[in-house]
Amino acid sequence: MILEIFREAFVSLGRNRTRAILTLLGMGWGVACFVILFAWGDGFAHALNLGMAYFGDNVSIVWNGQTSLQAGGQRAGRRIQMQLDDVDAVRKNANLIRRVSPEFFGTFAIQMRQRLTQQGVRGVNQEYGAMRGHFLDQGRLVSAEDVRSGRRVAVLGQGLAERLFAGAPALDEEIKIGGVPFVVVGVLKKKVSMSNYFGQDDFNAFIPYTAMTRLRQTRFLSVMVLQTVSPMLEEQALRQFRVVMAKRHNFSPDDDKALLIHNWREMADIIGGVVLGMQIFLLVMGALTLSIGGVGLMNVMLVAVTERTREIGIRKALGARRRHILLQFLLEALAIALFGGILGYALAEAAAAAIGVIPFWSTIMSDATRQADIHIIISARAFLTSFITLALVGLLSGFFPALRASRLVPVEALRYE
Repeated sequence: MILEIFREAFVSLGRNRTRAILTLLGMGWGVACFVILFAWGDGFAHALNLGMAYFGDNVSIVWNGQTSLQAGGQRAGRRIQMQLDDVDAVRKNANLIRRVSPEFFGTFAIQMRQRLTQQGVRGVNQEYGAMRGHFLDQGRLVSAEDVRSGRRVAVLGQGLAERLFAGAPALDEEIKIGGVPFVVVGVLKKKVSMSNYFGQDDFNAFIPYTAMTRLRQTRFLSVMVLQTVSPMLEEQALRQFRVVMAKRHNFSPDDDKALLIHNWREMADIIGGVVLGMQIFLLVMGALTLSIGGVGLMNVMLVAVTERTREIGIRKALGARRRHILLQFLLEALAIALFGGILGYALAEAAAAAIGVIPFWSTIMSDATRQADIHIIISARAFLTSFITLALVGLLSGFFPALRASRLVPVEALRYE
């Protein structure tokens, strides 16, 4: 039965080769466009998610703020500035906070022999790298012993290391930050992050905050960096943090201006909304493109019904029921759609290989690895979605011609010339 239907589909296409070629090209073009658009959407989502992952996982950045509510006899408008003791208090009293680090930031002259550049320097603790997605290319990150001893060691971003060393080994080399000597103990991998503060990590140096005292005052934090135990508990964790800080600095826990928090969930929701909107748009555009091929398929099937009117009459005269005729033409439409789908998928694979990678974040951030560009790779998800959509288009395109064929009256069909 199935082989017979495929044979009939081939015969229908073979009756007019020009019409058949145009129909298959229309279906193939629609499928190819649909698959490429879907693959582009997947690549776009991957690039955005990669940039998000490099910022950190479940990370919140807390900034000094100013009270907007009266509390404890204090007037509104009082400035709140976080201190090192606050980090210990949060660690002890906020059990939904997994990691916490102070951060002191300043811009300093960084020198390696004759090479000099002006870049950001961050004083952090040993937990900072794990929170902020720091992956090592060479060496190690700042350690707990570095922090305890106030060692003058530095971890360099990839871009800063290139500027200072121009490809030469950087480990164990001495650099000067603000005129103070530091030893390079680590170099980070290229970091393509679309969300930054204090500039790109690639062009910053990271040192123990206890060594930052030689460069600037360390009484007040620039920011505090937090990582919650789970994204599901982020809201509760940040509420717990506010309660601890409100008690220490005498402000209301409901005063969201006292300390400004930029959290991971907010950024993830924004990125998720952008990705979802883009994928829905591309899915709709791809389906519309594929429907153009469906119009061509419907035209072919209508012509096939007209050409085979006598055949349908004979089949009905021999006992074929309406549902048999309907099913036959529907399955023939699906078979033709399948031929077009195979052609379209082959075209999509060829186009994906030719396009390869579309510039995105790597161009903006001078990343030679191109890891955060839009990679056009046809995934199983794209294939399955296109297959299901193609099947629906084939059924819809073939339904009206099949219905018309099933309603033919045998006597009138046998008279047809």
